[in-house]
Amino acid sequence: MLRVLRQSIASAAAALVAAVLSLSVANAQHASDSTPLRSWDEALGDQTAVWKQSEWQDFAALGYAKSKRSDAAALQRLPQPLPAVDGINGKIAGFGGGTSHTGDFYGASGSLAVPIAQQWGAQIDGGVGSLDSSGWSRGAGHVFWRDPSIGLVGAYGSYFHWNGIGALTTPRIGVNVSRFAAEGEYYWSRWTVRGLAGYETAHLNVPNVANLPGLLSVPNRFFDSVSASYYVTDNFKLSIGHLYTIGRHGLKLGSEYGFALGGGRMAALFAQGLIGEGGDNAVLGGLRIYFGQHDKTLIDRNRQDDPEEPEQTSVNPTVVAANRVQLISNPALECSFNYSSCQ
Repeated sequence: MLRVLRQSIASAAAALVAAVLSLSVANAQHASDSTPLRSWDEALGDQTAVWKQSEWQDFAALGYAKSKRSDAAALQRLPQPLPAVDGINGKIAGFGGGTSHTGDFYGASGSLAVPIAQQWGAQIDGGVGSLDSSGWSRGAGHVFWRDPSIGLVGAYGSYFHWNGIGALTTPRIGVNVSRFAAEGEYYWSRWTVRGLAGYETAHLNVPNVANLPGLLSVPNRFFDSVSASYYVTDNFKLSIGHLYTIGRHGLKLGSEYGFALGGGRMAALFAQGLIGEGGDNAVLGGLRIYFGQHDKTLIDRNRQDDPEEPEQTSVNPTVVAANRVQLISNPALECSFNYSSCQ
């Protein structure tokens, strides 16, 4: 009986030890199994963060590339400035009038403008005519930068020759005038402000008789021609300005009215006047024909095609008229040139 009891106690103790060992193993296994799960969560979280970061970088790079393409496309869609000269174009004019110190004058002039680059252009001008039954001729050239929405900046040069006149006892005296200048225009709504300023040289073709070369001389000096024009309508322009040449000042007035002819052409009637210092006054009128690539209003032609020629009409004959008075430094010679002063 005692032995059976001892065997039962030993069996129970063995079972208890086995249960304790099993529980320890189970706890250890549970601990080892739970640790990888936590590491997996962390690894998964880290991978998710890396993926999100990579995705954001890709998205940012895509957005940057798209932004660059969008900016380029936007720049292409922005309005580009018009060219300095809208193709080859030109104008011709015929005019006539009179001055206070000379007889009648008349003449014809023309201009041809060509594009050089997008914002660069060039123009040549020429003219012939008669003043006091004596012929005159001239030529000029421009090279300029222009944005038709802003204005123009350029260089200008011209040469003018008048055969001159003589009298009963005075030989013929001709005049040569050269000018080198900077020119500019500014466009503001319906206003155009234009300026030409530089250096002029005058040479008299004086015969070497009666000491005339010593009596008649004109110094080289500064000159300017500035004006402000207002377009009452797109085809009607009024102008006012100042002229300083051969040492004399003058007030310039002008008007021009254009009407379309079709086929890129326009006709315009114009009138100009000069109220000069010392009574050097002049007035003229004429007809101008524009030739261009497209039908345009007068304001667009003046800003997109050939620039205004500052000497093609009023400046030339009136400058010569001013020359005739300015050049005479001897009362006897003045009597010969200006017959009314002899009376």
